[in-house]
Amino acid sequence: MDIVPLRRAIFRHFAETGRAPALAAEELTALETAHAAVLDEAGAIAFANPFANGPSASRVEADGRAYDAVCAWDALGILAALGTDGTVSTACPDCGESIVVDIHGGAPVATRAVVHFLVPARRWYEDLGFT
Repeated sequence: MDIVPLRRAIFRHFAETGRAPALAAEELTALETAHAAVLDEAGAIAFANPFANGPSASRVEADGRAYDAVCAWDALGILAALGTDGTVSTACPDCGESIVVDIHGGAPVATRAVVHFLVPARRWYEDLGFT
């Protein structure tokens, strides 16, 4: 199964609605096998990076729509994928302090936020929801 058109359709649906589309079981299995989507316990799309099928701790506001992301890094990826400016809201996973990053002109507005990747990129697919 060629997942490229399917993946594009998923991203388009997320961009238009903020939610994952419902797909046939064989399509979902192909996406998961190709690491193009992660399924939830019910077998539906939990996330297709950078989009998550919320609710999540990392939110994006852009062009009058709200989107969910697995993490702040993916939230920034949503803005990049949409080619638009917006606001990322999340919380520090250590202390719970609110973190807000505004993106204008494709770049972050001055912030004191620091990025820390707890897990090396080569291990992200061991548990994408965690990393």
